[in-house]
Amino acid sequence: MVALLGAWAVLGPAEAGAPAPVAAELAAAWGDYVSTYVRCTGRVFDPRLDGGSTSEGQAYGLLRAAWLGDHRQFRRMLRWTRRHLQGGDPAALPAWRWQPRRGVLDPMPAADADQLMAYALLVGAEAFDEPAYRAQALDLLGQLWQREVTPLGDRLVMVPGPWALGADPLRLNPSYFLPFALRAFAAADPAHPWARLLDDSYALLLEAGLGEGLAPDWLYVDPRTGSRLPAPDPAHERHGFEAFRLAWALAADEAWSGDPRATALLAPSRRLAARLAADGGLSGVMAADGSPLEPWPYIGVYATLVAAWAGPLPTEAEALYGAHIAPRRARHGWAEADDYYGQNWTWLGLALWTGIARPPEKIR
Repeated sequence: MVALLGAWAVLGPAEAGAPAPVAAELAAAWGDYVSTYVRCTGRVFDPRLDGGSTSEGQAYGLLRAAWLGDHRQFRRMLRWTRRHLQGGDPAALPAWRWQPRRGVLDPMPAADADQLMAYALLVGAEAFDEPAYRAQALDLLGQLWQREVTPLGDRLVMVPGPWALGADPLRLNPSYFLPFALRAFAAADPAHPWARLLDDSYALLLEAGLGEGLAPDWLYVDPRTGSRLPAPDPAHERHGFEAFRLAWALAADEAWSGDPRATALLAPSRRLAARLAADGGLSGVMAADGSPLEPWPYIGVYATLVAAWAGPLPTEAEALYGAHIAPRRARHGWAEADDYYGQNWTWLGLALWTGIARPPEKIR
């Protein structure tokens, strides 16, 4: 792992325009994360869930381990996930939540975790030269397609989980749209039309106006026409702890594929640079126009914006990192020690900025 990290620490920032020391900082932060949030069995735990674990947390850990070349931790995390969230079946979609001494609390899979786990397996297959990981990814993709992809009018759409199927209105989560992952799935799994799902999802989000204002945490659509509907709960219209992740996924797709649709959907996030300059900070929860809905910032928002701004706004990205992220580095990672979610999204945002995050075909 050391040699691989050393190479990325040199090459990553040169590709992405980030300061060279940031890549080395991310390598060190992985060790801090493992010692703070990962049990020796490979279980990633969330202090704010009473020490419980989620499929999302396991997927974050697997992806980070793959990008950093840590095969030992990757194997441990995958083994724990298979035993405790997949019931011993590597082809099964993982249960969302698990609790010590109680086991699985919620067996329902979550599409964001399912996609990230399959993607991490594809990255791991390349990083560790292990074809078995690719085979497991294909098994997961077959289940994901069967259980979490559904027709929406003349389009296809991914629902946040099987629980959402058949609802009227249909409830979608924009931050579960991972276009870079859908591209990798299309290349690895020609048995399913992932490229069509990619195009249909882009079209849906653009028609819903997400290129004009910040994405909501939850998007409601008519299950027959796909047209956007008002959210039954006004809180779901906020750009909060769900929605901020979309900027990272779009920035990855823009950087790795150059898709202009990603650029169009990133426009509202990039307009936040002017608000930050005017206000000196950004809220962790915002309205569609970027106006604050809460008085506090959130480090995960800042880190994903570093990734989103890096291409067209490199000076603003570096200034954002220097003012709002670098000063919050701590022994466990960044910001609050009990916020494993913030640790992951800070790391992921900076990994995309530095070039440590990369698609499977560019691992070697």
